[in-house]
Amino acid sequence: MKTCPVCGEDIAAVSSVCPYCETPQTPGPGGGGGRRGAAVATIDLEAGLPTVEEALVRLRARLDAAEAAGAGLVRVIHGWGSSTGGGGRIRPVVRRWLEAQVAGGRYRSVLPGDAYSRTEPTGRHLLRRFPDLAFAERQDRRNPGITFLEL
Repeated sequence: MKTCPVCGEDIAAVSSVCPYCETPQTPGPGGGGGRRGAAVATIDLEAGLPTVEEALVRLRARLDAAEAAGAGLVRVIHGWGSSTGGGGRIRPVVRRWLEAQVAGGRYRSVLPGDAYSRTEPTGRHLLRRFPDLAFAERQDRRNPGITFLEL
């Protein structure tokens, strides 16, 4: 099994297209690039509608696993909020926690999805360093429901 870098669903390692979001997949068990540090991992915090506390526990555990697997960048899917427009509780808490981790020196950088675009210098920098992001650039661009964390 591997994880689709766009939707975060588990799919067969030999899949050339994700059956959930129909995104072309790179070969191999991790679905990422061949260079250490170039792989992009996806952590989906929305699955199962967790509480804020459950989402943070899940985030910490999956970040540890992504680091151990040699990922260089993590796309954290935390969602934007409710469909009523009131916003959600997970996104601001997760973003504050990630920013505190970067400020504390544990991780390199954090970039909110709503600030990510290939037309912005930071977005171009990430795409150059992590070419696997190109597969999902259209879905990720200016997406307030995700945050990128460079490990």
